[in-house]
Amino acid sequence: MSYFLSITGSQTKFSKSGFLLRTTGSILEQRAIELRAIHAVDLPVGEIANRDLTAQFIADTTNQVLQATAILLLTPATKESVPTLLLTLLERLPDNSFFDKPVLLFATGGLPAHVPVLERALRHELHRLGTTTIAARVHIGSGNWITVGNDRPRLSRGAETEIAHSIEIVLKGIRLKECKDFSRELAKR
Repeated sequence: MSYFLSITGSQTKFSKSGFLLRTTGSILEQRAIELRAIHAVDLPVGEIANRDLTAQFIADTTNQVLQATAILLLTPATKESVPTLLLTLLERLPDNSFFDKPVLLFATGGLPAHVPVLERALRHELHRLGTTTIAARVHIGSGNWITVGNDRPRLSRGAETEIAHSIEIVLKGIRLKECKDFSRELAKR
């Protein structure tokens, strides 16, 4: 079964990033694609006693990355911050783990101008992981959320449409690659 793997760099799972994951999961579910999530905040670091846990976490993450159809990086973006949590996890993954996989970048918070800053902060690690180009970028700012009373926040229709469009771009690229691979196999026969 094909799935998209989200690697999140938010400091909490119960933030707008978490609600964005739910919405993205629903959009992918409509296309019969599963969304799995790995949260960088779950990475056990800092204690010598946790070396085994950290190694197992990285091994499990690497396994999921290698089996994923596409990678979705979801992280908060502000002009002052570097995506520290996300980078901490990405730095521990083996070289070329993202090779031949489309990568989507979803940035929450901040301004649209902060997305290129975020990309520059991630550039070195993404190159090391085998990504030369980000397939799609989406900025979800505070104006893209609708909050009514005590209800959980939800995305505006425009934001949902932008997310769905970025997913479609990636899926078209995946289908095109699969068709080329199939054509090559037929040509060999």
